[in-house]
Amino acid sequence: MNSQLETRSAPFKGFYQLIGGSLPDSSSVLITGDPGSGKTTLAQQILYEELQRSRPCIIVTYDTFPSNILERMSQFGWDPRKYQLLNKLGIIDCYSATAGVTEGVVPQPFDLTNVSIHLTSVMETMGNHQVTIILDSLMPIFSEAEPKHAVSFIQSIAAKVKKVGGKMIATLSTGSVQPELFHKVESLVDGVVELRMVEEHQVLRRYLLVRKMDRRQIIPRLVRFDIRSGIGIQLQPPRFGFLRKRPNVGTMVGS
Repeated sequence: MNSQLETRSAPFKGFYQLIGGSLPDSSSVLITGDPGSGKTTLAQQILYEELQRSRPCIIVTYDTFPSNILERMSQFGWDPRKYQLLNKLGIIDCYSATAGVTEGVVPQPFDLTNVSIHLTSVMETMGNHQVTIILDSLMPIFSEAEPKHAVSFIQSIAAKVKKVGGKMIATLSTGSVQPELFHKVESLVDGVVELRMVEEHQVLRRYLLVRKMDRRQIIPRLVRFDIRSGIGIQLQPPRFGFLRKRPNVGTMVGS
């Protein structure tokens, strides 16, 4: 198991055990799942751990105001503002313009060429090395742009990130696009993490499944998790006995 696992926070360590190590550099990952299943939380938690490794990160938000992102991250005990002051965290606001805001935003968020140019500029101001980018979420992009342009945009951002040894993490709700397009997006990325909401005894439970991860030996098994204030995502420890007993179990899956 990757030695970097030892530096991970205890409640989240099981996620990296499922992957078989840290997320690979120069990679793209899709987090998919039901609405409310925790896609944004998972993406932000991965991003925050990258920040703790002194790697620059950028959030491209299409779903909410930047102030909401900062407030939500703070609720989990993370301090994003500190990294903003260190020029390690940038937020590209592709949401506020839709609410009539004109200052400090991307004025035409669905002009994907313009967004890509803006993103490149921000990457350069942050050193353009091992940058992690979150696209949260892809659903508004597919709703407003031509599918072929949206796919081309995702490919372009992934290529930019891979070129500098970074990571791209995108979120997309299950059922938000046509199945053929959904499978197309899945085929473009190196890793897919699926989150599910399952009703058990009249209570909704959250489950996580790593479906593929290039250059990693994954454990493709459903694992229950909770989202806790002050912590973030916490995988249920009883499920991890098999990780200790059978460290070589897994599947090497490519993109």
